[in-house]
Amino acid sequence: MFNNNPVPVVAKHDNPLVDTQCNPDPYMIFHDGMYYCYSTGYYGVNVLRSKDLESFEHMGFALYDENSRAYWAPAVIFYEGLFYMYYSSIPKEETDPHKEFMRVAVADNPLGPFEYKNTLYHEFSIDAHVVKKDSKLYMFYALNIEEGDKIGTMVVLDRLIDPFTPANKPRLVIAPTIEQEMSAKNRPGYNRDWYTIEGPFYFEKDGVGFLMYSANGFQHKDYFASYAICDASLPLDEAVFSKYPGEFEYNPLIGKDEYITACGHNSMIHGPGGEFLIVYHGRPRSEDETRVGDGRRLCISEIKVDGTTLQLLRRGG
Repeated sequence: MFNNNPVPVVAKHDNPLVDTQCNPDPYMIFHDGMYYCYSTGYYGVNVLRSKDLESFEHMGFALYDENSRAYWAPAVIFYEGLFYMYYSSIPKEETDPHKEFMRVAVADNPLGPFEYKNTLYHEFSIDAHVVKKDSKLYMFYALNIEEGDKIGTMVVLDRLIDPFTPANKPRLVIAPTIEQEMSAKNRPGYNRDWYTIEGPFYFEKDGVGFLMYSANGFQHKDYFASYAICDASLPLDEAVFSKYPGEFEYNPLIGKDEYITACGHNSMIHGPGGEFLIVYHGRPRSEDETRVGDGRRLCISEIKVDGTTLQLLRRGG
């Protein structure tokens, strides 16, 4: 049923600003019998809708603000009767990409329109995943850390006092350890190699916590996703995450293959039969040399969870 080729998407709107086939950083939820998938967009946050995950309808923008642009990596949680969207964007006239700040918007419908409510961090902050555990809200996200042996974008964890307010005490949970996580050699402006660990997504099964992440750089063919594990019996405040199978081993869960490249930045969802599905983006290999623009497509594959191990079940061709 599911494979690592791009999922068909058809447009159900006439918004000329939307690139229907490009759906980077897909974040999927299930609500009232329908699947909704949100993704990065230059002009607004894209939203797809599906009953069966076989094909999707592109419903246009779930969030749009004429004064902003570059809406990165939206993540939506349904909490106490409302939908909260965590995303990053910059002012329309801003040219510095480091001004991508984490924001939150609210709606009473998964299709939106979502209304901006607050800016959580006034520094570069992207790729939120909000988790409810032990009656508390936590947020995994990525920020830049310029100290240490390896500098770059890394995953941190902060607690949310409420959906609009972070405790503002982030702690580092996933840092770069291997050369395959390097996204830029001798990065201009830093004069050092730059590493990228981003796109966190956390879930639990049978007492094990899995923190998925992507590394290397979404612009590159070698972008990949992997994961770390923790003891899920502990509060997230105390959890220690260890890369699987080891801190210094390169063992991607998803990466380029004969069909697609630049695979990563995933969310997870249960399929119609209760199976674990990984939802991610990739670029068709056929477009690697000819594509214009971004080109990242929505992909879905099944994941087998076995103890502390995740295995991607590939199908199709």
